[in-house]
Amino acid sequence: MKIDKISKVHSIGHRLKDAKVSINQDFKFNVAGIETEGKQGDINNMPQWVGKILTDNDIATLNSPDMITELKQALSKEKMVGEYQISTLEPHFYIKLKESMKELNRDDFDKVESIMLELFRMRRGKLVKIADSIKLNSELYNKLTVEENIFYKTIHENSLELEKQIRGDLNEQNSN
Repeated sequence: MKIDKISKVHSIGHRLKDAKVSINQDFKFNVAGIETEGKQGDINNMPQWVGKILTDNDIATLNSPDMITELKQALSKEKMVGEYQISTLEPHFYIKLKESMKELNRDDFDKVESIMLELFRMRRGKLVKIADSIKLNSELYNKLTVEENIFYKTIHENSLELEKQIRGDLNEQNSN
């Protein structure tokens, strides 16, 4: 499956996960037989997509992690682990980051995008080197985002295929 399709599926799944929402004003609504209510000052758990709607209408505030801080920390960690190691990113890191970037003004967006691309390019370079030499294992799998896992598998498979093409019939000739 292509990265954009996997990313879209995971993005939908991410929005279905519960998030903490601080209620700014009392509300009560019923949608398709599901009744939801909140009292001012309460902190409720609800699906992120519901929290986003309430936030957009100034009824509540979605308590989400500061992804810009997480991005800067991730870049710092990536620089520290070295050229042939990769740091751990949460599977939905880029999905959450892109979602939070939608709220930024143009100047801030450009700065954050620059940091994100620096992290991405650094990790991509490492993944190409690692994928060329080892098969994906559970330890490595748990360090990668959903997009990076697909990229890794693609690089690894293409590398093996290229090696087969380069070697050609050499193995058959050696057995004669």
